[in-house]
Amino acid sequence: MTDKLIGLCMAAGGVTAGSDAVLDEVRRGRAKFVLLSSDASARTRKQITDKCNYYHVTLFDGTYDSAALAAMLGRRSCCVAAAFTGKGPWKGVCQALSGETHASAECRNDRKDDG
Repeated sequence: MTDKLIGLCMAAGGVTAGSDAVLDEVRRGRAKFVLLSSDASARTRKQITDKCNYYHVTLFDGTYDSAALAAMLGRRSCCVAAAFTGKGPWKGVCQALSGETHASAECRNDRKDDG
């Protein structure tokens, strides 16, 4: 279920993939939440975790490995991080991930163009 919602978000243009692009989305305040793969390097994990903590962006860490995340996003190469920027069914993805990790995640809903 979650992988289909992630695919819909990707098709709607609401997902940014790649560690540098994700960091940029978090800095600009556009990221609603971030998925970080379980096999991300220690440096990438620290950068993204620190940036998400500083900007109060929900981080789902280690839910998927990089190959599974890339497959859900329709990418051929591995993907260690993805930021969801508010297009498509991002709220459904956030709720599904919150249920999977048994965490009380609060995904940001501060964009004026969200319905």
